[in-house]
Amino acid sequence: MRETTNLSRDSFELLLRIFEHPRMTVSAGLLQDNFPLLAEELMESRCLVPDANQSSSSIPNEEDASFYELIWDSDRMQHKYFTAGAGWIFVDTETMKRHVIDDDKTMKFFQHSLGIPASQRVICLNDTTLWHLGAARFSGHRVHIYFVRRLSEPNVRMDFLRAIKREVGKTPAIILYAGRNDPIELDLPIDQALIPFHQLLVRDSVHFSIDENAVHEILSGKPAATESTGGISLRFTTDYRTVYWNGEEYKLTKKQSAIMECLYTEGGRAHKDLLLAEGGRAHKDLLLAEARTNEQMHRIMRNKVDGNWVVHPLWKTLIKSEGNGYYRLNA
Repeated sequence: MRETTNLSRDSFELLLRIFEHPRMTVSAGLLQDNFPLLAEELMESRCLVPDANQSSSSIPNEEDASFYELIWDSDRMQHKYFTAGAGWIFVDTETMKRHVIDDDKTMKFFQHSLGIPASQRVICLNDTTLWHLGAARFSGHRVHIYFVRRLSEPNVRMDFLRAIKREVGKTPAIILYAGRNDPIELDLPIDQALIPFHQLLVRDSVHFSIDENAVHEILSGKPAATESTGGISLRFTTDYRTVYWNGEEYKLTKKQSAIMECLYTEGGRAHKDLLLAEGGRAHKDLLLAEARTNEQMHRIMRNKVDGNWVVHPLWKTLIKSEGNGYYRLNA
């Protein structure tokens, strides 16, 4: 069987569909009946291999969305299932076979296609649903690439958010997901872009080919402001050092970003003493130790420009005092 480093666009999109299966498997019968040429291509690429450990325990009912349970017949050495109309129906052995995605081989293929050096190790971050493929360069930008699947599942989304939060130092990042529908309940920092993998392909090519212009637009373009309750949405980089608000970009110092992070993670409103006392946030306590009075908060939220202290433009515009030590985000 020959090695290949390329696929057709149709084969790649079928591969993404199989990735969305919980076990990344597909029946051999389904492939041969519906996608014989694409199946051959995926098998030749070794992205899809016979599943030696598993065979189907059920078979779909063509009349509805249910399944027939398969039973082993020791006399005929075949599987069978029962229907009210036809009685026992025996199933061909080939129909029982399944194929599974070889995720190691496929991630290496993704690496090669995205220009990530083979010397970089692919790391599975979360139970075969999230992988860090490595870092590549596009138009002078060094960007970390991730691949994730099954974001339509709530538990997978929760695990994904926890795992990707630990990758805070690997930005900017492009996170490619297998599905075609936009994931819900995902609020990522501005320097972590979540993109459906198929949108990075060259549109007028029959082959699987990455559109570097599309990647460049993701890396260099600013996010479009979107309407949300209370005003234009507020977004940050993973370290909260850069803020996008009302279509403008603002830079923060470490202490300013700590204040911003605390307010944001507290739901947009908090008392300064409560922020300092919150358990499990020792790193914020250190950075906010000077913010115990309104005067000290004011001092933190200013920058030195040409030798003079200037109030940060987000002070009293985005960050507002409500009195009695309470502050809120005006967004």
